[in-house]
Amino acid sequence: MPEEDSRIDHFVLEYRKTNFDGLPRLKGEQRWELVDYIKATQYTLSGLKFDTKYMNVRVQACNKAVAGEYSDPVTLETKAFLFSLDSTSSHLNLKVEDTYVEWDPTGGKGQEKIKGKENKNR
Repeated sequence: MPEEDSRIDHFVLEYRKTNFDGLPRLKGEQRWELVDYIKATQYTLSGLKFDTKYMNVRVQACNKAVAGEYSDPVTLETKAFLFSLDSTSSHLNLKVEDTYVEWDPTGGKGQEKIKGKENKNR
């Protein structure tokens, strides 16, 4: 929330998506997405996609009478989500190797684990 002695009532946040590097292009620009009436001095954008550039993020301060100028735009980017699979923690139907993952509809890995348990009990 803006400070008590501040005349700021709320903020407006605008952003638009792009998938190119550099300054915005006039041709084919995306429309602005609007988040209005933000009372705090911080805000979390949700619904963003991994490995995407969100360019031209700008903020505007408003009071009850008038809105100020927009801030200079900044560039935000969501990084690609990195993960790894290992055969011990993956689904029973997945065969996980170093360079590929294969789906086994018969649950081969699960059958191997069951057979291993049966042999231990004998």
